[in-house]
Amino acid sequence: MRYFILYIFFLSALGSCKTDKVKPLSIFSDVVPEKIERDVRDMPVKGSAVDTIVVADCDLKERLHVSSWVDSITYLSLDNREKALLGAINKVVCRKDAIYLLDRYKSKSIKKFSMEGKFLTNIGTFGEAPEEYAEPTDFVVTDSLVIVYDQFTSRFIYYTLNGKYLRSCRLPFLCLRFHRFSEDNFVFCTLDADNQHLASIEDYSIFRTDSLFVIKERGFYRERGKYSSIISDYNFSELNGRLYYHSPYSGRIYEIDDDGTCRLAFFLDFGDRQVPENLLLDKNWNEYKQASSSSGYYFFPGKYLLTDDVVYFAYANHHKEYQCLYSLRRKEGIRSSVVRNDVLSIFPFSNLVGVEGHALIGYVYPNDIVVAREHYDAVQWTELVGEKAADIAKQFNEEDNMVLLWFHMKEK
Repeated sequence: MRYFILYIFFLSALGSCKTDKVKPLSIFSDVVPEKIERDVRDMPVKGSAVDTIVVADCDLKERLHVSSWVDSITYLSLDNREKALLGAINKVVCRKDAIYLLDRYKSKSIKKFSMEGKFLTNIGTFGEAPEEYAEPTDFVVTDSLVIVYDQFTSRFIYYTLNGKYLRSCRLPFLCLRFHRFSEDNFVFCTLDADNQHLASIEDYSIFRTDSLFVIKERGFYRERGKYSSIISDYNFSELNGRLYYHSPYSGRIYEIDDDGTCRLAFFLDFGDRQVPENLLLDKNWNEYKQASSSSGYYFFPGKYLLTDDVVYFAYANHHKEYQCLYSLRRKEGIRSSVVRNDVLSIFPFSNLVGVEGHALIGYVYPNDIVVAREHYDAVQWTELVGEKAADIAKQFNEEDNMVLLWFHMKEK
């Protein structure tokens, strides 16, 4: 089975590996399956009014101007102190009084900032002690807790909102992402994780448990090791308080309710450009690679976000990434492989990692702006980016921490 961890462009992979049916991992040698999978039911899938987005009907433009969909952009410069620095952002959680940011691989940290960008605290630290994690794989924020999942030790680590360690507990299975509906209601996304010791979920991508991690329901059958898989932060995510899941490459986006019910929320219809299922088989990996560079198929590993109205998604064709915006209310969309931010041109419409209400959230490295600025004299730079953007760019230095961006969508 090949695994891919994605950052910006979803067809570039940082690593892959091949696994076969193996013995259960040693960390689960003491797990008694009968205790945690006594009566596992299938998660109900109910029909509902589905929003179908026919990709071919989205207006294909030579260039997508951000101003046609974005009303304004706000930005937040993050604290530059060494302990506040991030290498990337894999997840953002916004609360009324704070912003929590996950950098899973570079700084291996979860950092809490004020709404003004001031660094407040780290939630846990990298290490081997009980209060530390080998990797902050995922996290959730409740009214009083931050729960961090470390997949390398298969543990939940509990902290206060101020980062004080409380306790940890080991999970009897592996997962990639998780969601907490309540104290006694969790949903886990595993995809092709090594859970051979639990026959009830080995070939399922989603399952629901109680607070003791007794498995109640499972969903989305997917024979382990059969398909090539893209593992991304978009497979399983909470967007504006709603939980969504989709299988890699599939345009079917499901919403999961707190009672375990799954319903098709919307469908990205790629028509005859949909990648055939036989190309997704792990045994046909070479054919898949060839098709990704030479065929007319639209490859959609799953990069999408959903605001109150607008669906943002991206797909690849002939090594180009096409970014798309679609309004669920107006039933119209636009797509292009070239996106120009003509609202504030120093901020690229990329690195999109979350949503808040009607806004898409992204980030930018100030160093990229500084490097671009150095290629021009002051007059040329102002003519290129505009007076407002040029004034904003003056405040950034090469070594600065990231800048968060909110792209506020127009309410037409």
